Amino acid sequence: MCLTPIALAAQESSVVSGTVRDPAGQPLAGADAFLLETLEGSLTDDSGGFRFDTRRTGSATLVVQKAGYLEVRRPVDLPLDGALAIVIQLAPIALEPITVEAGTFRLGNLPDVTLSDLEVVRTPGAAADPFRAIQTFPGVQSVGEGAGLFVRGGDISETRVLLDGATVISPFRLDTDRTISFGRFDPFQLRGIQFSAGGFGAEHGDALSAIADLQSVDKPAASELGVSAAIGGLSGGLSVDLSESVGFRVTGTRTDTDLLMRLNGRRDEFDVVPKGNDLSGGGEWAYRPGASLKAFVLVQTDQVGVRIDDPSHSGVYSSDGRADLVAVSGLDAFGAVGLKWGVATSGSRKDEDFGAFRLERDDRLTQARARIEVPVRPGLAVALGTELEHREADLAGSVPTASYDNAPDASKTVFSSRESGARLGGFGQVELQPSNVLRLLLGLRADRSTFTGRATLDPRLSATWRPTGMLTLTAAWGVFHQVPDPLLFEPTLGDPSLPAMSARHWIGGATWDAGTRLVRIEAYAKHYASLAARTRDGITRGGGTGTARGLDVFVKDELGLLGLDGRIAYSFIRSERTDPDTGRLAPSAFDATHTLNLVLNRGFGEWLDLGVAYRAATGVPFTPVTGAAFDETRGLWQPVHGAPMSERLPAYRRVDLSASVLQSFWPDNITVFFVSMMNSLDRSNVRQFRYSRDYSERIPLKTPFPRSIYFGVTMTLPF
Repeated sequence: MCLTPIALAAQESSVVSGTVRDPAGQPLAGADAFLLETLEGSLTDDSGGFRFDTRRTGSATLVVQKAGYLEVRRPVDLPLDGALAIVIQLAPIALEPITVEAGTFRLGNLPDVTLSDLEVVRTPGAAADPFRAIQTFPGVQSVGEGAGLFVRGGDISETRVLLDGATVISPFRLDTDRTISFGRFDPFQLRGIQFSAGGFGAEHGDALSAIADLQSVDKPAASELGVSAAIGGLSGGLSVDLSESVGFRVTGTRTDTDLLMRLNGRRDEFDVVPKGNDLSGGGEWAYRPGASLKAFVLVQTDQVGVRIDDPSHSGVYSSDGRADLVAVSGLDAFGAVGLKWGVATSGSRKDEDFGAFRLERDDRLTQARARIEVPVRPGLAVALGTELEHREADLAGSVPTASYDNAPDASKTVFSSRESGARLGGFGQVELQPSNVLRLLLGLRADRSTFTGRATLDPRLSATWRPTGMLTLTAAWGVFHQVPDPLLFEPTLGDPSLPAMSARHWIGGATWDAGTRLVRIEAYAKHYASLAARTRDGITRGGGTGTARGLDVFVKDELGLLGLDGRIAYSFIRSERTDPDTGRLAPSAFDATHTLNLVLNRGFGEWLDLGVAYRAATGVPFTPVTGAAFDETRGLWQPVHGAPMSERLPAYRRVDLSASVLQSFWPDNITVFFVSMMNSLDRSNVRQFRYSRDYSERIPLKTPFPRSIYFGVTMTLPF
């Protein structure tokens, strides 16, 4: 996919730097220094120093915050003439917000982030895909090469993706069993991401495992054109700053990977190489201080044809997809009462065809929501909210009667139906912060879905205790429900009587934040009930159960002597679920016991950045074929399967490299050249096994990423 850092250079036009000290003149590490207007900023290091890049010019307000100290707001004129010297005073007894939560990470241009927006873009091997950057966090299991989020033993469908609070029903493109998926969002369309790997608050419903809450960018700070050319496609963007309160962005991209596949020796694998078109735009109207109206629009199409050699049929798997999203959101305040609201529609159409299998699916989700927050008194706030969703899915196609016989003339089950339903949800949440060291969040939400015809009640609780300035302890517990996919209610192969699936989360952890060094450890347990899944023959089975237990470790550090920024994430998990084919409890298909991600970046001034990423994971389980019987009627072999999920794929290993060079060829021009090498050691990772026609030989199918080179250039042109 053509995801290019158009805005990367826009962040590096001028530098804001300085030091933060206490009244005694001692440097303060871990203070948050940022611009109020753009939220660009950084944390102070051990010497009290901070430094970050900004595109903004003219008047601005620098904000410095640190727990236990009074906030400082200093007017500045950008670009600065030199470094700033900031002194902050100790706070008397004022309550400082405690933002660390169990299972939660923040990415982008937000205060208290775990990864900045530039770190997201510069993650080697992520292809500037925010979801692939999230995959480098602990708790996300490595399952294949796609952008899907398999979180703490949960399936990809159990992570709810939001954009400005609106649910995105199809957050991944080329999201099929036969292709490698990519996220739909360019990182520079996003102001930030709040990712919760579990234990999230009562505000979020209809999700069993995780929440990826994406926030679109605010109005641009300056007007400019952007043009990108890469081996995978072309992109152009326009940002217009109409006034201090109004601005918008528009981006168009054409992706065609033909040249990329030829360069990397993979063109023969495709009848139609992955290609697509993107058009997106967004705008903001800040109609008064603290109040704004935002809109975001996205339309994408993609197409691919992959040559497949299965025991019963060799041919081309084809997929044509289209997705759209229109989201309007706002925030306002009436005295001390805060209001957030939004309306949106999210659509997806996908046509798939391979042998006897054919699926035409057209989904539409229309939604509205509102939330109010009332500060009752210092240390006590109440939030109330409601949401209404209407889901409609047109489903038509056919599946082979027997999964092993996928020839075009094979016996098949034909289906066609429209599944339609609504979900009404509401929640109440109380936030208690009796002191600077303790925060409690107590919530309760209720949902009723016409798909299931039943109501659910989800109590949730989280606690944060900060015994020292650097150490924070967290815990969370909750009940979570999710309505199964509409396809599983389809009457021919599905089960219209399915209830909502459920999960219970227990999480406990500790965070040590010393400013330039962050260490986070969490242990968790999850229990599932009423799980619904499809068998190999496409039949829906409900009533499944499961468990997941694990430990996640995350370390982020600045290695000053070497000039490196590094982070390492490790996850251990044991998860099992009911196998729909046998009804037996077995390891889940996404049980990667050990997952390790190591990312290192090294900057050389403001013109060169180098990065390396190492990824390793235990192979995921699969159900082997242990024999075969000849079907004389069809003239083909029928496989005999062994115990469910009783074998594992070989271990996964991959090293990715990246480099970007920043140049300016004339006044106000900024140009970035970038190159990346994925799987630089050319390791042949196995993503699954296929079999010979009589199932006597097991043939490994390698991942579609041998050593691959991707390069391009992006240019910004202010006007």
